[in-house]
Amino acid sequence: MFATGVTIVTARTPAGTLIGLTANSFNSVSLNPPLVLWSLAQAAGSMAALSAGSHYAINILAADQKELAERFASKRADRWTDVLFTEGASGSPLLRSAAAARLNASTAAATKKATM
Repeated sequence: MFATGVTIVTARTPAGTLIGLTANSFNSVSLNPPLVLWSLAQAAGSMAALSAGSHYAINILAADQKELAERFASKRADRWTDVLFTEGASGSPLLRSAAAARLNASTAAATKKATM
């Protein structure tokens, strides 16, 4: 069950740096074509890397993975320590402990912050 909608979005920069953050703003937009939506604050430290990258992965968590969600929600420099993963498209990390689907995605479009 995907009750809370908590995910960890992961990517790898062209230099090989691992990027990961907890996101609870994940939504399915369309099945055909497959489109998803997740949101990130413009001021987020990982915004530049995720905006410039071509691929990312969405790792869906279970309710009992609170510690993992908190780890990737923090600014800990060691958030990747002892986290097992495999590589998806273009090196995007797929967390082995993800409770549900590990989705590989390509960056098709980004929407800039709307001003009102």
